[in-house]
Amino acid sequence: MNFFESIKVAAHAIWANKMRSLLTMLGIIIGISSVITVVTLGQGSRAMIGEEFEQFGVNRVYLSTNWRENPTARDYMTYEDLEAIKRVFGDKILGLSSQFQDSAKILSRKDTINIYLTGVNETYNKIEKIDLIDGRFLQEGDVKGKREVAVIDEDTALQVFGRSNVLGEKILVKTGYRNISLVIIGIYRTPKSAFSNMSGYEQPKNAYLPVSTIEKMYGEGNRVYGVEMNIAQGEDVQEVSESIVKFIERRHGNEGEEKYRTYTAEGEMESVNKVTGIITLVISAIAAISLVVGGIGVMNIMLVSVTERTREIGIRMAIGACRKDILLQFLVEAIIISGIGGIIGTLLGVSFSFLASIFIKIPPTVSLNTIAVAWLFSAGVGIFFGIYPANKASKLDPIEALRYE
Repeated sequence: MNFFESIKVAAHAIWANKMRSLLTMLGIIIGISSVITVVTLGQGSRAMIGEEFEQFGVNRVYLSTNWRENPTARDYMTYEDLEAIKRVFGDKILGLSSQFQDSAKILSRKDTINIYLTGVNETYNKIEKIDLIDGRFLQEGDVKGKREVAVIDEDTALQVFGRSNVLGEKILVKTGYRNISLVIIGIYRTPKSAFSNMSGYEQPKNAYLPVSTIEKMYGEGNRVYGVEMNIAQGEDVQEVSESIVKFIERRHGNEGEEKYRTYTAEGEMESVNKVTGIITLVISAIAAISLVVGGIGVMNIMLVSVTERTREIGIRMAIGACRKDILLQFLVEAIIISGIGGIIGTLLGVSFSFLASIFIKIPPTVSLNTIAVAWLFSAGVGIFFGIYPANKASKLDPIEALRYE
């Protein structure tokens, strides 16, 4: 019996027991579809996270005092430190800005609106991708003059004034210390976040104003709480950020005391990708258990099939079929059952992935590698769990098989 005849005989046997074969495939179908769905959603999540970080800026670095190490007054960063960083690392930094942020409320006739006040300097638009739709961003004169001006987002303008063309208008902002009237000099559009679309969570509103203005409001002087930087393309972000920390430590004489720490968007992205990768792997492994259960089901049915067809095996042996022919016949049948289950499971897995991605608003990322691995795995299950029943069938004694009723 050649290979094609084995396929024909196996297909006939499967068709003769359609319901039993379908139930046997069920474990393979569930396992394959589950693995593909989980892996696809995991890859889609990582792609979405990557897009979010690209939008945020992967070369961004945040430098701050490490409060866990109990810094003293001599450890606090100053504006002289920032000027020194610009002189030494100016060719490696596109933008550098001190930052001071606090929550506040806009007092309007209609409503009280929660907002974040973010104090930055005139180079911050080289760090953050700010999509100005009207007016201008902060300028050096605004920062040096401690002007009470602000750049607000379009949604805030619409909520406060009912329109977006509000340049020159004033907003009254209440902070924890005092109220301040800010003149609107620019309107920007906040990019829609995939995470906010997925969760329905509304992004917090934000207004940019000169860092000197907000420091004046809170009575701060030369002390710098946080620094944001955008490292130039082609530079090693981690290496540059570490060099800046060592430079600040030398200026303050606290080398090795870890008084400062940095957060890089690149490092955060790697950490998030690592976590999502581990979660996807663990869930995929759990889903793959059903494949093992499905494989056991294939082996069980094939053993039943061998018992039911013992006399048929004896007749085939009597008319010249050798041990290899019998082995191939039952092995091919097991592979076909697993293969069909794999195909159905793949189609269902891809369908579930697209439906789930639409429902939770994650971009579907079905890779050919995932489908290929799923098919190979299903074929492997058929071979692995089909070998024992096929081997048992091939070792039957022809005389005993012919006597079997």
